[in-house]
Amino acid sequence: MRSSSLVPVVTAGLVTIVAGAAMSLQGRANGLLGQVLGHAVFAALISFLVGLLCVGIALVVSARSRAASRRLFALLRERRLPWWMLLGGLSGGLVVIAQATTIPLMGVAMFTMAFVSGQVTGGLIVDSTELPPGGRQRLNALRILGVLIVLASLAYAAGDRLQSGIPLWAPLLPFVSGALTSVQQAFNGHIRAATESAVVATTVNFTVGFAALIIGTAALLVSGVPWQGLPTAPDQWWILLGGAFGVVFIALTTVTVARLGVLLLSLFALFGNLVGALALDVLLPIPGSVVTATTVLSAVGVLIGIVVTAMPSSGSPREPAPRT
Repeated sequence: MRSSSLVPVVTAGLVTIVAGAAMSLQGRANGLLGQVLGHAVFAALISFLVGLLCVGIALVVSARSRAASRRLFALLRERRLPWWMLLGGLSGGLVVIAQATTIPLMGVAMFTMAFVSGQVTGGLIVDSTELPPGGRQRLNALRILGVLIVLASLAYAAGDRLQSGIPLWAPLLPFVSGALTSVQQAFNGHIRAATESAVVATTVNFTVGFAALIIGTAALLVSGVPWQGLPTAPDQWWILLGGAFGVVFIALTTVTVARLGVLLLSLFALFGNLVGALALDVLLPIPGSVVTATTVLSAVGVLIGIVVTAMPSSGSPREPAPRT
């Protein structure tokens, strides 16, 4: 019997909300870690190392995953899967760098809104190409309206924060990283479909991102940027676990997606991410964490835009459901 059949929809939804909140913790951890280590790239390297260790263990202990990894090598060797499909992890590295760079400036909530807005916008663009494994989707009025609502909500929040002194690039960096995540998800979809393994797709992401971050870290060290050390305070140990929080999100949503479907899963996860980000900035504020009525209203607007974007198209019944 499938494990998902034992989990009621409400329970699966709550678990997914917790998974989304874990992504907020990942952002806070990487933001603090970047300050301790001295650079965002150093924080991204540690985050990816921890994540790679987690998924690497899962790959080693699972015979099915090991067989899928051999299938991946065979597909690459026979050129049935383009090698550039493996580069999605570069986008993941940029996300962690964006977390470590901008969260200390504007808090988790603002970062999350900018990132999600970029993700929804990028999804609209990517879905209109042949890149997704499910093929091209025609644009429809609901999806365009939903993206416009999301962008308007982000602009409303960003305008308020820009007046308080944060630089323009601060909300733009997570927006761009979110948009590129849509490309990463399309690549992951192809790898997962080709290997029939989410573990392999995730391991590829962490491996490629970690390799790129090693090169970036080496370049920074050679240029004279110092590595300031690792967290030493007793209450700082958890900021090393940013990559583990990402793996928790993947593990939990892998279980709940069969019960909820992709649409509800996305909505519950994004809800948990936004609510978790607001809660962190309100209950455990750090310098840069400012939650005002504007922030809350903007977050609500982003959620409304996501719901509108994810609504089934009113067009042809043959058109696939949105993959937002």
